[in-house]
Amino acid sequence: MAQQALLRRISYYADLDDVEQQVVMAIDGREQNYEKSTEVIDAGQEMDSVLIVQQGWAVRYKTLEDGRRQVLNVLLPGDTFDLQVLVAAEADHSVKTITDLTCLSVRPAEFRRLLTQSGKLTLAFWWMQVQEEAFLREQIVRNGKQTARERIVHFLLELYRRVLMTGAGTDEGFSVPLTQTVIADALGLSPIHTNRVLRQLERDGLLERTNGWIAFKDQERLADISQFDPSYFHLDAFRMRLGRE
Repeated sequence: MAQQALLRRISYYADLDDVEQQVVMAIDGREQNYEKSTEVIDAGQEMDSVLIVQQGWAVRYKTLEDGRRQVLNVLLPGDTFDLQVLVAAEADHSVKTITDLTCLSVRPAEFRRLLTQSGKLTLAFWWMQVQEEAFLREQIVRNGKQTARERIVHFLLELYRRVLMTGAGTDEGFSVPLTQTVIADALGLSPIHTNRVLRQLERDGLLERTNGWIAFKDQERLADISQFDPSYFHLDAFRMRLGRE
């Protein structure tokens, strides 16, 4: 259920007691199911609820007038969107499913109630937004300064670490339902160039792709290539874990 996915996510930012966990599990909402390749949100659409991803993948993106698309980020189980409904009613971007998607639709008043139940919960949600901003900063640097090879490797390593947080993936790799076109749109590349780089990484013995599964053969080398430093996830500093001294 979506509440469980959300609880797993925010537990990375706060040590919740039983009462606080029950508050999260008791969130009142309506389950919504979307098929693969469905527009969940259109830019300019009037929003009336916060959505919590229970299962599946989606992308948040913006499209230029000529149809060119920039994928802003990937939404995974435990992610929430769109919190801007708490302060504005109109979406300034679009969201489209990559796989079949199940979400919990929560009215703004209910979500605000959740945030007032516990200071620790409020700070945990705040910390989630800090992390999302960090992802966007990395996206700016990745697309603005890195080579195509560096971008693709950094993007995959970031996704891999996020997938591990959802409870999926293994020590060796993870399932990636993103097409090369989606990856290209996230990184400012062409699908052809993206395919060329991925094939070269395979030839170099750094990763393998099998039916949507990506296996990393040398994560340390891949991190060196892309200058991937997971400290921007803000998960490893003990003193910064909310709820602890």
